Amino acid sequence: MNRFTSAARVRLLLFLSLPLAFGACREARTANYRIPKEHPAGPAPAATAAASSAPAPAVTVAARPVGDLTWTAPTPWKAKPTSSMRRGSFDVGEGTGPLADLAITVFPGDVGGDLANVNRWRGQLNLPPIAEADLASALQPVTGGKMAIRVADLSGGTADNPQRMLSAIVPHGGSTWFFKLTGPAAIVGTEKARFLEFLATVAPAPASVEAPAATSAPAPMMGAVTPPPGAIAAAAAIPNLRWEAPAHWQAKPASALRKGTYILTDAAGGSAELAITAFPGAVGGELANVNRWRGQLQLPPVEAGALAASITRFTAHGLPVAVVEFTGGPEGSQRLLGAMVPCNGATWFFKLTGPDALVAAEKPAFLSFLQSLSAP
Repeated sequence: MNRFTSAARVRLLLFLSLPLAFGACREARTANYRIPKEHPAGPAPAATAAASSAPAPAVTVAARPVGDLTWTAPTPWKAKPTSSMRRGSFDVGEGTGPLADLAITVFPGDVGGDLANVNRWRGQLNLPPIAEADLASALQPVTGGKMAIRVADLSGGTADNPQRMLSAIVPHGGSTWFFKLTGPAAIVGTEKARFLEFLATVAPAPASVEAPAATSAPAPMMGAVTPPPGAIAAAAAIPNLRWEAPAHWQAKPASALRKGTYILTDAAGGSAELAITAFPGAVGGELANVNRWRGQLQLPPVEAGALAASITRFTAHGLPVAVVEFTGGPEGSQRLLGAMVPCNGATWFFKLTGPDALVAAEKPAFLSFLQSLSAP
């Protein structure tokens, strides 16, 4: 296995994974796939304007069907373009300062289960994980609606940047929907009553209703890649690579967005995620992908002249592999190991993100995993 030289230990960050590809093939020990994260780790910037403590009355507009669920959004919420990752997206709050963000996503299965999801959200707010025995009190049911919905209300961040997150779990039709409102604590607290009323409007969409066609090209969310027309079909035709995953990595089911997903855990209950995706072409090139990952870890972009120093290169069974490593996020608490592998006119991305110590401990296994890559 090739190792990084000390000069090659980069300080680039990441948190992305270009989630957008499909089935994967692997050798006998290789496990499968899973779903992408809704947004980069770490809290949003602190609000600069104080929000009113009294929740505003919910004012709704016409329901907007998306996929197989519909909802009725409050009028003050500002709808944003959807993306390959988001089924719905809103700016929430008022004033000139940073707003809260509502992200609506859906993935096959239970996405690792309630405890894994709650602890993932807690990690994004710099909170320690909870145990299974504490899960029941961490999730509260939403009353008055047509769906079985439970909500986690989490407060964290830092003393000078308090953050709050309201995350709803909505199982439906063999998949799990997530409605996650994140942002400055004052804004999220003010919007909680309105958010709960919004969740009560969530309902299964009639089979005959289709989502409206987009009137303009959707703006990509941070860390996501919006493919050009036909890219999804083209990605499905990308020949699969083979690999051998370490036995202690937990494989997750495949999805339309991932070629593979693995969950890595430690004794303290922390978890990291390896996302494997593939896209036709160069996907913007190495510099664009490196800087997108850096943005996910709240790191500034690098210039083209500094790119070479950020990348460690080696070859695995004839495949060129470019690896970057960043630490960032709140107080440097997150680490990202990312690899770009061009093959047969496509680019594969292998992105391991999670708590700094956990990802650092898994780095030898990650590099060994990359060394096992081979083309069919």
